[in-house]
Amino acid sequence: MSLKDRLLDKNQIFNPEQEKEIITAVKDKVKNDKDFLNPFSLNRAEYKDKLFMLINSEIYRRFPLLEFEVSQDFLEYAISEIFGLGVLEKYLSDKKVTDIFIQDREMLVISNGEKKYLGEVFGSIDEVLLIIDRIKASSGKTVDQRMPFLNTELYDGSRCSIVIPPVSDRIYISIRVFNCLDFELQDLLELGMFNNGIFSVLKGLIQDKKNILIAGSMGSGKTTLLNTLAKLIPKSEIINIIQDLPEIKLGSHPYVRMLTTRPKSREADNDISQDRLVYETLRMKADRIIVGEVRDCMAAYQMLQALNTGHRGSFSTIHSDSAYDGLLRLEMLAMEYKSNLSSSVVKKIVSRAIDTVLFLECEKDENLNIKNRKISEIVLVDKHLNEAGDYKLSCL
Repeated sequence: MSLKDRLLDKNQIFNPEQEKEIITAVKDKVKNDKDFLNPFSLNRAEYKDKLFMLINSEIYRRFPLLEFEVSQDFLEYAISEIFGLGVLEKYLSDKKVTDIFIQDREMLVISNGEKKYLGEVFGSIDEVLLIIDRIKASSGKTVDQRMPFLNTELYDGSRCSIVIPPVSDRIYISIRVFNCLDFELQDLLELGMFNNGIFSVLKGLIQDKKNILIAGSMGSGKTTLLNTLAKLIPKSEIINIIQDLPEIKLGSHPYVRMLTTRPKSREADNDISQDRLVYETLRMKADRIIVGEVRDCMAAYQMLQALNTGHRGSFSTIHSDSAYDGLLRLEMLAMEYKSNLSSSVVKKIVSRAIDTVLFLECEKDENLNIKNRKISEIVLVDKHLNEAGDYKLSCL
């Protein structure tokens, strides 16, 4: 029987004073351990196991002659108290939940694609402000009236965005829960994202080292598909990943370099832009480059340059309403950076850089709840433009 199992078999329980004493001590250890919150390596289950061992160690140190029961309820309570996310923990651990939205004291979650309004789940605004303070503390970033925005990751890797007055009418916290990233391609097939024919096509695109642009609206599954396709990359290849938050995680690949942007949050800070990271990654040996999302003009131009210099089999995502619109938006962003370039020149650069566009579409019901996410377009991009000077595309 494992140590954890033996502890769970104990009959004694903590009284409230002992609970507070143990949690306070463990909270101090976590706060002073700079490596405990490492978004590049741990997932929620690993954090829970690590926290269990810290609690067990603290119990033995303080009460060496007593045997206590460390129940799952106490472990969940400890996580809630230490990370300060309270009621959110229930939904962060729910595999069906993909999004959590807080508006002052109110909360809305999206579970299985369906919006569920939970009403006022917080007793006061102070409870919401306490959650914001805990998120700030663990991220090392700040949000206040001078900097009323915060984009960061939670301890479990979920993406969190905070907007506060005076730029908004009330507090808004948006959390994208990343329970769904750990998929294999077969899992997405079973979920109905594509059929068996497309399953084989996707595997072939990775094997043939095609440059892939994944397009779609927000919440359509672009990051999930990218993360899943990246797992098919041979483990002998070197991969550079550029992203705003560490959402793409390839734990089984030995040669992965993770680069993340950093906004300027204090006077003494320098911001680290997506453009700068793309520039730096060209100086690093890499077989493939993955850009989590192309969102600004400088990064778009740098990425196109990178893909035209031998980094075959690279990926990126972009927001758009169709596969063709994805190419147009990439073109538009690049032209914003180099305004002296003509549209025809940029189209030639794009057509030589991108081999395939995958467009993801959300199927919704009459209440705009997401029923399914699927690949609705696979567009092959010819290296040459058509007679009209536009992209020469073929659909699979």
